[in-house]
Amino acid sequence: MHGDWRAELLGGGQVTKFPSFGDVPGKSNAASGIAMMQKRVFKRYVGPLLALSAACALAGCASYHKAPLQLSADLPTSPLKLHRRLPDGRTIPVTPPLPARDIAALAVLNDPDLIAARAQAGVAQAELLNAGLLPDPSINAGFAALISGPADVPAISGGLTQDLSALITYSVNRQAAKAGLAQVNAGILWQEWQVATQAEQLCITLDSDARLIATLRADRTQLERVNQATASQVRAGNLTLTAQSASMAALAATDTLLNSTLQTRDTDRDQLDALLGLQPGVELATRLPQVAPVDPARARQAVATLARRRPDLIALRYGYAQADAKLRAAILTQFLPISLGGTAGRDTTRVVSAGPQLTLNLPLFNRNRGNIAIARATRKQLAAQFAASLDSAASGANALILRIGVLESQAATASQQARAARAIAAQARHAFAQGALDALGAVNLETAASDREREAITLHAQLLAARLSLNALLGIGLPPIAEPDRNRNS
Repeated sequence: MHGDWRAELLGGGQVTKFPSFGDVPGKSNAASGIAMMQKRVFKRYVGPLLALSAACALAGCASYHKAPLQLSADLPTSPLKLHRRLPDGRTIPVTPPLPARDIAALAVLNDPDLIAARAQAGVAQAELLNAGLLPDPSINAGFAALISGPADVPAISGGLTQDLSALITYSVNRQAAKAGLAQVNAGILWQEWQVATQAEQLCITLDSDARLIATLRADRTQLERVNQATASQVRAGNLTLTAQSASMAALAATDTLLNSTLQTRDTDRDQLDALLGLQPGVELATRLPQVAPVDPARARQAVATLARRRPDLIALRYGYAQADAKLRAAILTQFLPISLGGTAGRDTTRVVSAGPQLTLNLPLFNRNRGNIAIARATRKQLAAQFAASLDSAASGANALILRIGVLESQAATASQQARAARAIAAQARHAFAQGALDALGAVNLETAASDREREAITLHAQLLAARLSLNALLGIGLPPIAEPDRNRNS
């Protein structure tokens, strides 16, 4: 019949046998025709539909791309080659001398360790994505060829199953992943804060090194003049070799100290270059940071709120929140896995059946007790770690407050003594030039003045570094950070 789909599927009315299995004893021509019809239906409609479904599924799959490692170091030799664009779009100028705050910003942008730490945030973000994904459903199919017997068709079966475990633990797993991401972000912020502080402290140290080197070079110039004048007096017979040996010894001691200070300066410079990701040996002209004194009362008030402001402590709190969520997930998992689905099939006698399928784990023996115990112990360990870190942070800040008070007194005294010693040394130089003071006395007074000057420089640098460290320990200047308890249900 023209247009009859049955005739079209049956090959224009021509009945053929099912070629896959040959003739089956007892089969009628009608049965063979039905088998052939099934094959053609599969070939024309079902096959292409399955192929299209598979293609659509594969289109959304991830693919692999090579990412080879760079096997050679590529450190810039100039700050102009550093990454200098801030998140707000501004570009950090590198016109010397660089302010300490700009050095700190460059260090945060270019420190290799910080770059590696930020990559960890990508891992935590991926874990959060993974925690929000549901497992894919499982599909199964079976085919049993008819070999012998009174039946006339092969058996087929199929089923669709969905794992419900992820739905049960979805909320706690998401909370754990969110806490983990927040912990990583808070930890990175603390590392950035420390790197910025270290960069500013190195600016203070390099300024101190430069001042010490300047005083030592000035001392060397002055002692060399004294030594030359003493040598002339010795040749003239006006002084003994004892006076010349004293001036030579003072000059040698100054040279030794100058060389040591130059080496220290080079080490400090290389540390700053490493923070900035520069080649060792790159010279940077820097300016001292503006560090205002911290009021002790304000500092003690800040100590009382450290747990709500300092990123490392907030990171530990997020870590505890993550451990708590993982404990709840472990308790829920004792009843898992749970899967629900449906199956359908047709046997060789053409009987079709279908129905639901449920798989449930019975918590009789294991009950996930091992993982629950591990989760409880981890939460307890993190609570102890947080308490210890909080005590250490408060103790360190309080100790630094006391140390700053001592340094302020010592620095003020050293500055007064240095001014007095400089005045005495100037008088001694004048007296030595007039012949009213011998070389040994002049050398001793010059050395004493230089020692007082260097002591004042060192104490002033220590005071600035201590104030900077206190600001860092107290988190003064940091932006507010969301606390775990406020985001627990977000």
